[in-house]
Amino acid sequence: MKKFLFSLILLSTVVSSVYAQKNMVHRVKFEGMFGTEAHSTDAKYMVGGEMAYEMPMFGKKNWHYTYNFPTVGFALGYMNLAGTDSISHIAYTYPYFLWPFVHTPMVAINLRGAHGVGAYVDFANTDTHKRYFPYVGVYSLGLTGDFFLGKMYGNPWSQWQITLGGNLTLLHDGFISRNTMIMLLPYANLGVKYTPNVYPLPIKHPARPVRHIWGIEGSLNGGVNQLSVSDDDNYYPTGSLNVGLYYPFSNAFRMGFGIDGFFNSIYDGKQRDDFHRYNFIDEDKLINKIRGGIFWANEVTVERFSAGIHIGFYPWNPIKVPDSDDDGCEFKSNLEKILYEKFVTKYKFTKHFYATTQLKTHLTAVENFEVGIGYYMADFGARVKSPFSRISFKKEDPNELKVEGETYSKKPFRHNELFDE
Repeated sequence: MKKFLFSLILLSTVVSSVYAQKNMVHRVKFEGMFGTEAHSTDAKYMVGGEMAYEMPMFGKKNWHYTYNFPTVGFALGYMNLAGTDSISHIAYTYPYFLWPFVHTPMVAINLRGAHGVGAYVDFANTDTHKRYFPYVGVYSLGLTGDFFLGKMYGNPWSQWQITLGGNLTLLHDGFISRNTMIMLLPYANLGVKYTPNVYPLPIKHPARPVRHIWGIEGSLNGGVNQLSVSDDDNYYPTGSLNVGLYYPFSNAFRMGFGIDGFFNSIYDGKQRDDFHRYNFIDEDKLINKIRGGIFWANEVTVERFSAGIHIGFYPWNPIKVPDSDDDGCEFKSNLEKILYEKFVTKYKFTKHFYATTQLKTHLTAVENFEVGIGYYMADFGARVKSPFSRISFKKEDPNELKVEGETYSKKPFRHNELFDE
């Protein structure tokens, strides 16, 4: 295993140097990690390693200036939880984003965010959880510093960096089942980065502000879930529909509000032997499977991509969870009657259509994970106030109507973005 890792590191370094082009800056990173598992009673410590390919952004698009020349990376990693009875080895991969709120020739201090998937390499079934799925969702947030060994840009020593920091990673295999594990891993990292090529030079330029206009979005999402180990190989479909209005307050942040409709077929009246929270539902009724919510959204935006947290409450929730289960065990929180949260990501693949994922929770209790497709309409307010503003009459034929599309000439500035509406 050690020989394989060493060969992989050597090969990636050589390939990066060979294919370094003057029109693209890229880096390779190798780092070690040390930490623990916050909720474990048997884990002694966590050790691991991560290898990544990074692409620094130096001004080709407007959002590069907005985020002070950020970096996008793609990582492969491994963790070993020493001493645990159920899980000891975890492999994962994710893209990550480095936002350097401090960026000097010698030092870059980055806010780091990542979202990807992992797999349990070594997994044992226990009474508290079951191997529904070998894959887990990986969420990571941290603060890292990059320290250049050379001050002058282009100096060979400036191609080397020492990186160190701290991260908090959440592993959750509750995409399929509620009654499953959450692993919270705080850890420190230390490593080295190498930049095979340092051109082109970064050009400092103020970011152009985005248009501050209201937009309307709607998406249809779906997935499957389970409630407990008692469900065995039975998977229950879920679905949701949401519509919201969004307003960009800056190039990097927007807010919104809207409505959610949820359907979850898991509340079918089936009595679970090992998870009694919903055993008060004893009939298979459609009304028990539908909830309605109103949400407030906060999202970070990076060109075509956005990610954020939606917090909502239920004006319509026929499922009133009791204070205790069938055995008399009290529940720690009954906020599920009122509140819900969603971790949402969106990616525009055309001017109007986008793909989306959402992880719905009630505090730390995950309900389900869904994927979907949505539709976006910009400048919603203007379209409502003047719905015929995009209809013009040709002088050649006044009887012919033509609906004109959006043009860049209508905008107060010119973007290099694919979607800057």
